Amino acid sequence: MARLQGRDGAFEWRNFFVITASALSLLGVALGIWFAVHSSLFVLRVVEVADLPDSAPIDAQAITDLVDLPLGKWNLFLIDLSPIEKRVLAHPWIRGVTLQKRFPQTLTVSVVFREPRALLQAEHGRLAYIDKDGQVFGQVSLSRQPDLPLVSGLASRQQDKIGEALQLLEKWEKSRLGRISQVSSLEFEGERGYRAWVTYPLPATAKGAALGRGRALVELGQEVDPELDGQLDRLQSVFRYLSGNGIAARQIWADAGKKIVVRVTRGS
Repeated sequence: MARLQGRDGAFEWRNFFVITASALSLLGVALGIWFAVHSSLFVLRVVEVADLPDSAPIDAQAITDLVDLPLGKWNLFLIDLSPIEKRVLAHPWIRGVTLQKRFPQTLTVSVVFREPRALLQAEHGRLAYIDKDGQVFGQVSLSRQPDLPLVSGLASRQQDKIGEALQLLEKWEKSRLGRISQVSSLEFEGERGYRAWVTYPLPATAKGAALGRGRALVELGQEVDPELDGQLDRLQSVFRYLSGNGIAARQIWADAGKKIVVRVTRGS
C-alpha cells in the first residue's frame, strides 16, 4: 500500500513541475510581448511608398500624408491597419492599397491607381474621369491624357448608362474600326440616343478635310446595339470606303439595323 502512495506522490510532483513550467513559459511570452510593445526598438521610423511609377497622379509625400502616422510615436505592434486603409482609399485616384508591417521599424504602402478611360462632362459642365469600372472620380487636368474621349449628356449618378457608354467606347477602340477612326466625344440625348463625333483619315486635298482628317457625327441609337460587334464591322467598312475614296462625311446613321445612311459634305 505504501508503494502505491509513493507512486502517486511522484505523479503529483511531475504534474506540479509541468504546470509550473507551462505557467513560467506563458509568463515569459507575456513579458516578451509587453517588452516588445513598449520597446523603442519597434517604434515606427519609416513609412515607405513602394513601386510608385513616374507617371503616378499623386506623389509619395501625398500618400504618406494619407497614412497620417507621426514617426517616432507609434509602436509597430500596436498600429491598426484598417483605419489607415480607409484613409488611403478615400483619395479619388487610389483604387486599391496594400499595407505591410516590416519589422522592426517600417510600414510599407503599395497603391493601385485608377486608370482613366474617358472624361465625363456631368452636371453644370463639371469634368471628371471615368475608370474601366465606370467609376466617376477625380479632378481633370488637361496635362494628363488629353486625348481621352469626352462623354456628355449623362449625370454622374447614372452608373448604368455610364457603364454602357464606356463599353461602347472600349469596343470601338479595340475593333478593326478603331484602327481607322477615333471617337473624340460621345453624347447621349434623350430623343436621339448615343451620338458620336468621330475622326478618320482623309487625303489633305479632300474637300472638307482638316489637316488630313475628316469629322463626322455618327448616330448610334437609344441603346447600345445587342449585336455591337456587327454594327462596328459595318461602320468599319463605311469608314474604310470614305477614307480610301477621299470622301468627307457630315453625318452617318447607324441606328437602323443593318442599314447605314451617310450624308456627305457638299462637293465630296
